[in-house]
Amino acid sequence: MNSKQLGIIEIIIATLIWGTLGIIIKSIEMEPASIVAYRSLIAVPIMIFLLRKKVHLIKNKKKGKKKGNFMLLVLSGIAITLAWTAHFSAFKLTSIANTVILLYTGPVYVAILSPLLLKEVREKRANICLILSVLGMLLIYNQGLGNELNNKGLLFGALSGILFAFVIISTKKLSKYYSSITIVGTQIIISAIILSPELIVEREVIINNIILLLTLGIIHTAIAEFLYIDGLIKISAQKASTISYIEPASAIIYAIILFNEIPQGLEIVGITLIALSNLILNIKSKDILEIIKR
Repeated sequence: MNSKQLGIIEIIIATLIWGTLGIIIKSIEMEPASIVAYRSLIAVPIMIFLLRKKVHLIKNKKKGKKKGNFMLLVLSGIAITLAWTAHFSAFKLTSIANTVILLYTGPVYVAILSPLLLKEVREKRANICLILSVLGMLLIYNQGLGNELNNKGLLFGALSGILFAFVIISTKKLSKYYSSITIVGTQIIISAIILSPELIVEREVIINNIILLLTLGIIHTAIAEFLYIDGLIKISAQKASTISYIEPASAIIYAIILFNEIPQGLEIVGITLIALSNLILNIKSKDILEIIKR
C-alpha cells in the first residue's frame, strides 16, 4: 500500500466517524461552546502524548534550517475552534442534513482558492460549482424562513463551511513544515485554551453526558482529527475534499433513521444542488469512461 492509498483510507475512516457527530451533539444536553471545550480538553492529553513521541519540523531544504509558519498554525487553531462551535451550534438549531451539507460547501471554496494559495491545478468547472453551491444554500435558507432558530442554524452552518475551507488550506500549507501530529495537537490545545471559560458547567450536567463527551473527545477528535490531517498531507486538498463527502451522506442517512429528519421541499433541491456541484467538480470525464469500460 502506497502513501496516497493510505491517505485515502485514513480520510474515509475519519469521515465515517464524523458522520455520527450530529447524533452525538443533539444528544448532549450542553451549550455548543461547552461541548467543543470538553471535546478539546478530553483530546488534549492524548495529543500531548503523541506530540512527545513525534514532534518535528520539516527542514527547509533551500535554506538548510527549520522554518515553520507558527502564526498560521495559531490562526488554524483559532479557525478550527470557531468552525467547531459554529458547526455544533447549527446541529442544535437546525436539521442534521442542513448542518452537514452547509459545512461541506467548504470544499467548493477550497477548489476555488487552492490554485491561488496552494498552487494546485485550477479546475475550470470550479466557478460553475460555486454558483450551484451558493444557489443551493439560498434555497435551503429560503426553506427555513419564518423560523428564527432555523435561520440562525443555517447561518452558523454556512459560517462553519467557510472556516472549514480555511482550515483545509492552512493545514495543507502547514504540512510543508510540521508533522500531522504537531498540527492537530496544536489546534486542539489552542481550542481548549480559547474555550476554557466554557468548561464551567454544573457537575450533574457533566456526569449525565460524560460517556458522550468521552466518545466525542477521544474518537471524534483525537483519533478522527489525526487520521484526517495525516491523510490530507498524503493527497491533494481537492481529492481529500471529495472523499470527505462520505460524512454528509452517512450523516443524513443516520438522521433519517434515528431522528426521522427527512429533508423536504426546497431543502431537498438545495441539498441536491450542493451535492451536484461537488460531483461536477470532482468526477472527471475520463473516470466515467473507465467505469463504463469496466
